[in-house]
Amino acid sequence: MKFKIAGSFMRNLPAIIFLCAVVYVSCKKTNDINANVLLYNASWSLPAVAAAWNSNEILSTPIAQGKSSGSADSPYIKVSAGTNLITVKAGSSTLLDKNIYAAAASGTSFFLFDTSKTLAPVRILQLTDDLNLPDTFKLKYRMLYLVPDTSVKVDVWLVNGTTDSVRLDTAGVFIGATKAAADVQTFKPISFYGGNYTVKIKRTGTQQVYIAVNDYPFAIRGIYSMVFSGLLNGAGNAGLKLSVLRHPSQ
Repeated sequence: MKFKIAGSFMRNLPAIIFLCAVVYVSCKKTNDINANVLLYNASWSLPAVAAAWNSNEILSTPIAQGKSSGSADSPYIKVSAGTNLITVKAGSSTLLDKNIYAAAASGTSFFLFDTSKTLAPVRILQLTDDLNLPDTFKLKYRMLYLVPDTSVKVDVWLVNGTTDSVRLDTAGVFIGATKAAADVQTFKPISFYGGNYTVKIKRTGTQQVYIAVNDYPFAIRGIYSMVFSGLLNGAGNAGLKLSVLRHPSQ
């Protein structure tokens, strides 16, 4: 009897292996049906914006100026992967209504910003986010200059205490109304050994600080977007904004 059972098992072994493989692939696909979408309102002129995915609202509350979906440390929204309809509105005005492709387990970011210091059409920049971790003892970042004023040129510093420690960029300026996504979406790696730093946006070549994010807890192997937006002399919500967004790795 034992030999018959063993023989039966051996005869059915190929089918069992195939079934296990099917179950594994099926489970893997189930875990890879979502994409990650980030929205950021960098417009000085718009009110808070709402967004829908295939006509289903994906924001619990509209996004105010200088804010992102989710939180700064977890800004992505999980949505269905593949080709889907995204709709972005400010009040009753539809800013975007188009089918886009978002790959499973990927990151896609949408930044809304004005192209002029005066009233002008708002642009929506769609970026593909590289969520692969940087090497050990590094972080990677990108700067998005969305202040629509080319006279505003800035240096970007990470500051530990009162000392300017790491300069991230020099003479950064508005990306412009027609900048291609490929030219601004890449993350730049730098050596980093952990710790809290203040991010300072300074007028180029001076110690004048336009705006800062104080004592930010950067992580080793973290992935970050730093967004500078608003107007130099803007009042209230239209004033200068600086956000540090952390992109969770995949």
